[in-house]
Amino acid sequence: MHISLKTLIMETTPTNQAEQKNRNSKALLYTIIGILLALNAGLFYMWQKGGNEKEIVEKKLVTTEGNLKEKTAALEEAEFLLEKFRRDSAALVDNNKELNADLVKRKNEIATLVSKLRNNKNASDAEIAELKAKIEALSLQLDQLQKENEELKEVNNQLQLEKEAAVSENKQLSAEKKKYKNIAQRLQAGSIKVEALKKRWITGKEATTNRAKDVEAFRTSFTLAENKVAEPGDKTIFVKVTGPEGITLTNPGSEGGTFEYESKESKYTYKFSVSYDQESKAVPATKWRPARDLKKGKYTIELYSDGFKIGSEVLDLK
Repeated sequence: MHISLKTLIMETTPTNQAEQKNRNSKALLYTIIGILLALNAGLFYMWQKGGNEKEIVEKKLVTTEGNLKEKTAALEEAEFLLEKFRRDSAALVDNNKELNADLVKRKNEIATLVSKLRNNKNASDAEIAELKAKIEALSLQLDQLQKENEELKEVNNQLQLEKEAAVSENKQLSAEKKKYKNIAQRLQAGSIKVEALKKRWITGKEATTNRAKDVEAFRTSFTLAENKVAEPGDKTIFVKVTGPEGITLTNPGSEGGTFEYESKESKYTYKFSVSYDQESKAVPATKWRPARDLKKGKYTIELYSDGFKIGSEVLDLK
């Protein structure tokens, strides 16, 4: 069988072309797949890098936030301590106690750091750690300062109590001294003589009587004893006449009144003044005329001067 060259060429050419086309398609497919793989690898790399950067940023944010919280807390504690220092140191100064130089130095260092960190938003860990260390040191010294203040306060309270006790004792001694001085200066009445007088109808002269219904006046005389301690000068003598009923006798008007005796007000019947020069002296007799009739019974005549009772006498009327 004879096959011509033309026939052979016509039969083999389409087959070769199909195979060539198939090979080209595969090559294109492999190329596309390679490109896709390369793209995926790039995207994966970029995604992984982005995740790492995000993690780094997040860690940095957490670190920054923690640093800020530490800084804020340290600053608040520092300012609290500075205020405590101001208060406690003022108390020491009030107590005339000199402040420790090292304490003042630490306080100034903390104040400087606080000012620096307030103005520096991105404080370093080292700066915050330094502030914390200084805070701890100052806090210990302030505790000691507070203890010293309490001890000083206790001492001052004790001194105040002792001062008040001394003042009270001095007042008491002064009062006692004054009392004893007054006692030493008080006058003493002697030779007291009290007479009930009546008038004789015929002669009109006064005569003594012991009959209550006849009494027109009381006449009182006495002497003042010598006293070199007493203050010389005019002395007021208060005469107190007490009747049988225990009531001080007075006449209407301005004759009677009250005087102080043993820290109380006491009534007197009448009063008069006498000059005293520390020597023994006979006091001129004085008279008091009751405005009403007297009752039977005992009448007590008492003499007072400068708040002291200086003598008394009793008259019994029938």
